[in-house]
Amino acid sequence: MEMLRKLTIRTAGFDIATVKMALGTEPAVALLRIAGIAQEGAPGQTDKGEYLKLKGEFRATNLITGELFESATAILPSFITDRISTALKTGPVEFALEIGVKADPTSVTGYQYTAAPLVEAKPSDRLAGLLQASGMLHPPRLGRRAA
Repeated sequence: MEMLRKLTIRTAGFDIATVKMALGTEPAVALLRIAGIAQEGAPGQTDKGEYLKLKGEFRATNLITGELFESATAILPSFITDRISTALKTGPVEFALEIGVKADPTSVTGYQYTAAPLVEAKPSDRLAGLLQASGMLHPPRLGRRAA
């Protein structure tokens, strides 16, 4: 597993040439899977536009090469982070997605990214997981006290 400074589609192995090569003559292809717990988001901007830098824990798998990546920062396409940023207002957000690409002759690049949720994005509740694992999720039935 490779630890990255930031996890993006590009740092997971997909620059424009690689995306076009992966797409080939197919109408669509899956590129990577990413799962994470976003704790916060910070807006930023480059010459390519605005973005939301997610901070938390993220892991991705390149579905072409099988390489694994991990980072505490993720920058994903804005149509993905727009939904995550809304959920972040209530606390950390857990998500898992498959990011792909489909041919789009009207696009400057000739393709556009797609995303399919692998789980429902929701606020994170790590304590609930710990309580479940420890058998403490449901309070015990109260009986008589020992004397």
